[in-house]
Amino acid sequence: MSHHITRAVTQDEIAAYKQAGVVLLKGILSLESVNSLRRSIDLTVNKLDDSPSGYDFTKVLKATAANDVDQLRAMSDGQYDLEAIMDYVKSTGKPLLADEDSEARQGAYFIDTGVAARLDSYRQLCTHGALPEIAGELLQSGTVRFFGDQVFVKEPNTPGKTAFHQDATYFEIEGEQCCVMWVPADPVTLETGAMMYVRGSHRDGTLYKPNVFISQAPLPGSEGVDLPDIENNLDDYDIVHFDVEPGDVLVHHYRTIHGTGGNQSRYQVRRAASIRYCGDDIRFKERPWAPAQLHHTGRLNTGDPLSGTDFPVVWERAPSDAVAASAAPGAALGQLAGSQAA
Repeated sequence: MSHHITRAVTQDEIAAYKQAGVVLLKGILSLESVNSLRRSIDLTVNKLDDSPSGYDFTKVLKATAANDVDQLRAMSDGQYDLEAIMDYVKSTGKPLLADEDSEARQGAYFIDTGVAARLDSYRQLCTHGALPEIAGELLQSGTVRFFGDQVFVKEPNTPGKTAFHQDATYFEIEGEQCCVMWVPADPVTLETGAMMYVRGSHRDGTLYKPNVFISQAPLPGSEGVDLPDIENNLDDYDIVHFDVEPGDVLVHHYRTIHGTGGNQSRYQVRRAASIRYCGDDIRFKERPWAPAQLHHTGRLNTGDPLSGTDFPVVWERAPSDAVAASAAPGAALGQLAGSQAA
């Protein structure tokens, strides 16, 4: 299956990505790519119990609230020791995050990591065609390497929020040229859990402590600046969100702070993939607290360029394009029109 880009990335979109740290690329994926993504996500959810990195966060929230140690222990044989993490979260006094009236809503919040390593059709989407080409244009890099992926599903009536966070300190890398693509398989609005971004939060280089996604509590042993309480002070920040449709792609810099609410819709599921790419300047950086990547086959040392089968080159700039890119003038900020204050 081929995954061709449906239109070129514009200079205004490149400028918006650089300045705001996030850009919406409307209608840039083909229907073929969207349908492939939907099939991949549905298959991933159906096989979630077979994945060492797959979790139903709604079950985690419920087990923690009920102090169901046996259930947490049963879910702790994969990527995370959930029993230990939830004990730690309780010790911090930080609440678990959920929308209001969560008791009345029972939808599930699924997440899985490293799906591309197990599912060939999904890996094809991640490593060939449109998405790597988009990364090459936005990163302005000579080469692009695939860095990783996650799949997120929030069913209708799912109260679980995703805490505001910064991807950079979950990733064992350093440098500037890393982008994260949020690719929806369904229409997404604020009601169903649209992504919210703190515009320009990538620019000063601050690295914030990573949290446990369903709470503001930082990961045990993590380093960085404490992230402020954005959830309860949205008006104090320059927050933008975008209503998106299948075929759209949201792309943010890996230091851009972002988060989401639950899915308050009664009927609309919210399926999406987070796919990550790195450019030439990225180097490996060991972070002992970073979530284990159980699908990786090797290990790099701090300072090493990305290499090997875990981080394949998925796009290379033609020599003539490289000359043109270096000579291209700056463009006015665009593509932020139509974004809405959250």
